[in-house]
Amino acid sequence: METLILERYIQDALLAFKLNDHLEGMRLLEKVLSIEPVHGKAHTLLGWLYLYQFIDWEKAELHLNLALKHAPSYSAPYLHMSYLLFENGRFKELTELLDKALTIGGIEKSVIYIHYGKMYEAAGELRKAVRYYKTAIQWSFTTTELNLIKTNIKRCRDKRWVLFL
Repeated sequence: METLILERYIQDALLAFKLNDHLEGMRLLEKVLSIEPVHGKAHTLLGWLYLYQFIDWEKAELHLNLALKHAPSYSAPYLHMSYLLFENGRFKELTELLDKALTIGGIEKSVIYIHYGKMYEAAGELRKAVRYYKTAIQWSFTTTELNLIKTNIKRCRDKRWVLFL
């Protein structure tokens, strides 16, 4: 019964987010955590909220780390945490996270390989970035994503050309 109540709060929070009522969504998620402090999905959603809506990196990282700890097979916190680590230039931690993410069932491998590519591109390792983008192509199954990856590869090649001159 308690699980159904928690899931109802989660669904209501998601609806609140769709309606741009972020404070109500946060209140509902905090209610979930008051009942079940180790609820991974609630921590993931709070991490998302703090990361993208409230732009509070510390609270986002706290909740995403708790989500990774308490729901290690849930793919969403890996994607959000990878964004946080990338934006903060924490590439060593990002590499470790992405390596672990590839072992998670159901995770979009193309997205993980795109993150590797972005990381190496930002670090100036353009050949390595292109290799990861090409691996992402193997795991990409939408035209939109494929076009994005091709654009990333072209950008890396353009950078190499400009830097070569």
